[in-house]
Amino acid sequence: MHTSSFDAPCKPGGASPRRDRLALTLAVTIAVKCLALYGLWSACFSHPQTKHMLLPAGQVERHLFTAPAAPVSLPNQ
Repeated sequence: MHTSSFDAPCKPGGASPRRDRLALTLAVTIAVKCLALYGLWSACFSHPQTKHMLLPAGQVERHLFTAPAAPVSLPNQ
């Protein structure tokens, strides 16, 4: 009877070669994904657009939490 490397029993103190390859593939894939996410974060979110970007907290709160004075009407098409 012929056994392939996929059917080989586990070594008595370690994992099979197939399991070792799977673990390596998963580790490399996760590392590449983490690097890609870090690169996107660094490019898009890590630095403000300007060095002196300061807004007064009260002005931001009024802008975000107050309703507009009158509803905006769109012209009929």
